[in-house]
Amino acid sequence: MFKLQVLYRLRYTIVALAALSLGTPIFAQGEMTMDEVHQGTLLLETPSPGQYDPAPIQETEARIRVTGPIVRAVVKQRFRNPGDAWAEAVYAFPLPEDAAVDRLQMRVGERIIEGRIEEKEAARKAYEAAASMGKRAGLVEQYRPNLFTTSVANIPPRGEVEVEIEYQHLLRWREGAFSLRFPMAITPRYQPGSAGTLEQSVQVDGGWSVLPGEIPSVVEIRPTDGEEGRLPLNPVTLEVALNAGFPLVHLESRYHAIDRTDGDDGEVSIRLQAGQVPAERDFELVWRPEAGRAPIAAFFSERTEAGDYGLLMVMPPVASFEQQGGRAREAIFIVDTSGSMGGASIRQAREALANALRRMHPEDRFNLIEFNSSSQALHPRPVMATPENIRDALHFTSALEAGGGTEMLSALAMAFDIPVQNDGHLQQLIFITDGAVGNERQLMELIHRRLGNRRLFTIGIGSAPNSHFMTEAAHHGRGSFTYIGDLAEVQEKMEALFTKLEHPALTDLQLDLPEATEVLPTSLPDLYLGEPVLAVMKLTATPERGLLQGNLGNLLWKSNLVLKRSEHQDGLGVHWARERIRQWMRGLARGDDPGTVRDAVLELALRHHLVSPFTSLVAVDATPARSLEESLHNHALKNNLPAGWQPPTRSTSQGGDQLDMAAGATSFQAWCYAGIGLLLLASAMLRTGGRRVETP
Repeated sequence: MFKLQVLYRLRYTIVALAALSLGTPIFAQGEMTMDEVHQGTLLLETPSPGQYDPAPIQETEARIRVTGPIVRAVVKQRFRNPGDAWAEAVYAFPLPEDAAVDRLQMRVGERIIEGRIEEKEAARKAYEAAASMGKRAGLVEQYRPNLFTTSVANIPPRGEVEVEIEYQHLLRWREGAFSLRFPMAITPRYQPGSAGTLEQSVQVDGGWSVLPGEIPSVVEIRPTDGEEGRLPLNPVTLEVALNAGFPLVHLESRYHAIDRTDGDDGEVSIRLQAGQVPAERDFELVWRPEAGRAPIAAFFSERTEAGDYGLLMVMPPVASFEQQGGRAREAIFIVDTSGSMGGASIRQAREALANALRRMHPEDRFNLIEFNSSSQALHPRPVMATPENIRDALHFTSALEAGGGTEMLSALAMAFDIPVQNDGHLQQLIFITDGAVGNERQLMELIHRRLGNRRLFTIGIGSAPNSHFMTEAAHHGRGSFTYIGDLAEVQEKMEALFTKLEHPALTDLQLDLPEATEVLPTSLPDLYLGEPVLAVMKLTATPERGLLQGNLGNLLWKSNLVLKRSEHQDGLGVHWARERIRQWMRGLARGDDPGTVRDAVLELALRHHLVSPFTSLVAVDATPARSLEESLHNHALKNNLPAGWQPPTRSTSQGGDQLDMAAGATSFQAWCYAGIGLLLLASAMLRTGGRRVETP
């Protein structure tokens, strides 16, 4: 039976890859017969020919606690099986890009099975062995720092299994406000042809990949406006317990209606007003302290069996930046007009770009680069920001429309090809995109290699941008990341960004803290107006004094730190380990040896019990639940499209509702030949019956 399951899995891997090679979209409509397949749809068989099981249902419950600077979240995923056959579910979901996932529990009835951290391949083998033996099992794997999957094996007919994962991350502190983000949706990502659209090492367990060649997951087409009374797909309930540590003057949920309850102890409880919402838009909570109560510095520490850890947060005075005044700038605006930017996203991008252009001064220079499947510049070289040039640029901006692929590499290369004039202008690249690409590492390598003295600022557009790409691009580009999730926010967010851009950065920052060892980040990034210094460290003792200094324009800036006491904060050791892993992974873009990076990350993740690119959490119930005579059917659960996301084109040829996605660099004829070959291979495999077949 196990060999036959492997055969079926490989069969549908081949069918899925063949459909992908023929240029089919990454969306699925639901159940159908093999004769009805005219687009990228994965069908999962039952023992009865032509009959298909309903997919399991997934619900998410998030409980988030904010204490000091640390966010601790428990995410419960409930998998219900409405069918009559034993089911295996695979669910792809986003988390914050700096999330440290360190705990997994699987609940089966009254029993709780605690997960353990293992090397990734070992965890996968343990999970698959348990699944084949009829045991209930859970597996949490990381595919990107902000993208994970949960696999659950042997969900009984008409039964359910609960999986709880826990993670933590650091609050975001900008412009005097704190913010918490809980991602809910995944934007389907474009894989450029030059980066490898079809990879032989792919494992597809039952669906189209939201990351081509990586994660098995089906993305559902959103219903029309006339389709009412439909339950939300992958519904989410969410509650936040906020212990800010100071009185609040402002608390806002930017994209979801909430109910707020203030406790006697100062803790604020927040719940979604609707109770359940579809997982189609990121949740963001923002709060500000009362005037005069905003922290200008804070120091937290934690004592653990593994050692002592500290977290330092310092906000440089606004006056220090304002005294330097503004400088003339050369701004290159790079705007994404690919298919994933359709709908609300392209409107936000046009408005953001128009706001940016109107903020230019006559002594500034600028240029625009638009990209989708190809790139084009408005001018051969940057031009002065005269009223006439700004008017032409605004006209160009108003005509931007979304469509085509996301060939981001060529757009960045075009920007880097512009010669830098050493005449005192600040060299700035402003990148407006949803980041919906799968070749992040290739892009980071280009930025690291060719950035020079420029600074790269990213503006995330849409209801669910790729925050991992946006933050990492800004890090490698020595800039900052701004997120715009709604058209009403454009003016506010762009004014804040350009206030930063019009002032010099605080550069060459150094922290002298004798009691600290292994301070992270190892090289403190440039700081812009309204941003804090953040450093996490191992400690040999509790420090009392320190010195923070850097260059602000032409001046040496110093801050003498008097640390009278530190406040205890749980989770700093976990945060330090997560940041250390991030530092090692960033080294790949700098050309560090992959083997050295893997060994270092593996050791850190195993020691601190963290999910990483090389480790996973696995939980196995020791008691078999399914008889080996009964089949196990694999389902990749559907994901929502992000709110406001519109597929590029829509047609109803051949009786189907087909979405035509942009193709990669490989020719259509070549993909046809590849697709025919793969389909022939699939047919040949079906004729082999139950012979042993190894998955790729």
